[in-house]
Amino acid sequence: MHVIVFSPLLTPRIKYIFNFIFKDILKAEVEFTGNREYFLQSEHAKISYAEQPIGDELFFRNTKLLLSNKVEELKIKTTTFGDYTVPFPVEDSTLPFDVFAASFFMLSRYEEYLYKEKSEGNFEAKNSFQYKWKVLKRPIIDEWALILKNMLIKKHPSFKFFQKKFFHQPTINFTLKPDIPTGFFRKTKFIFSSVFNKKQRFISTILEDLTGLGTNPEELINSLEKLKTQPIYFINFIEDAKNRLNYVYSSLVLKDKTVGLLRPCTADYEKSSLLKADLTKLKQTQNSSVNLISQQLEVLQLPSCYLHLLSVGISSDYSMGYANQTGFRAGTCTPFSWYDLQLEKVTSLNVKSYAISDTAIQYQSAGDATTMINDFIDAVKLVDGHFYSSWQLKSLSENAKFKKLKAIFDEMLKST
Repeated sequence: MHVIVFSPLLTPRIKYIFNFIFKDILKAEVEFTGNREYFLQSEHAKISYAEQPIGDELFFRNTKLLLSNKVEELKIKTTTFGDYTVPFPVEDSTLPFDVFAASFFMLSRYEEYLYKEKSEGNFEAKNSFQYKWKVLKRPIIDEWALILKNMLIKKHPSFKFFQKKFFHQPTINFTLKPDIPTGFFRKTKFIFSSVFNKKQRFISTILEDLTGLGTNPEELINSLEKLKTQPIYFINFIEDAKNRLNYVYSSLVLKDKTVGLLRPCTADYEKSSLLKADLTKLKQTQNSSVNLISQQLEVLQLPSCYLHLLSVGISSDYSMGYANQTGFRAGTCTPFSWYDLQLEKVTSLNVKSYAISDTAIQYQSAGDATTMINDFIDAVKLVDGHFYSSWQLKSLSENAKFKKLKAIFDEMLKST
């Protein structure tokens, strides 16, 4: 048995969000039809998304968002559902709001497209509707999916869903230090030019080591070998316009690890040519076919950022989150395919959303941060979702400055 969905108009948006909720989150097969007779005669579990019900199926009244193919300003009305606010209220429907339009609105980051047209600033958590509706801290789409699952089971007790399990994976990022050239003259020229090259940042890494704030990547990464789930390491490179640096020895610490590209948060860096250059470096450090995965912290500009990733062949991204705020930016704890609202199509870029980062919790007490993270983990476990967290490698060191963050990280691992 599978779910058959009837809609008089089957738009790309409708197919996208129904597939995400039923196939990706709930692990059920979905069939779409616009044929009323075929729908009525079907013996499968039935859902209609229309203006009026057809029979005794689970009926959800539609709103215009999923019927449109434009990105335009919306006058979003809200209602209450349980203990929180929800958008797109409807009447005489299985739920008092259009759960599919609400899910699409969050997952597609619809509001970020509109924000980009009105402001040149970065989109922050406080600008989001989820923040205003007080649902940012919840994987709300997955919670709604669980409600739909229970409704289907109640109406069709024999309906079976495929099993899924809770999954946790931390992502850890750092700047890979280059190998210092061998030979007196080459080494002298390298160090001399580094002193006067502010962009290169090599000397700053040396100063960190001298002051005790530096980290030993090999030592730290080896200490993480004991984790049940191995982290993904995202690395960036010291700027090197003349391409004089190499990473033969420094990259050995990443052998047999899952490694991706960490992209600096500057507008210029989003250019495809620069992405290609760093992907080439990444391939050289790995000495094999590279994992086409990436992460950008602090600033995520949509849709330009994701379009650049697609242009260079990156297939998976871990940037969906807020650097200075915890929560579920896209409203979900399930990986999803990015939907391009400009072209109105599903893309090949798979997005994993992180719920917390060390920069977002750095000013909280260890107790408060640990309690909050445990609440996130419990919420994700409830819906058998994926919990991603983002950390700087130095935050996991034994340095006194990072003692609190290291303790929080260790407590998080105990809960997963």
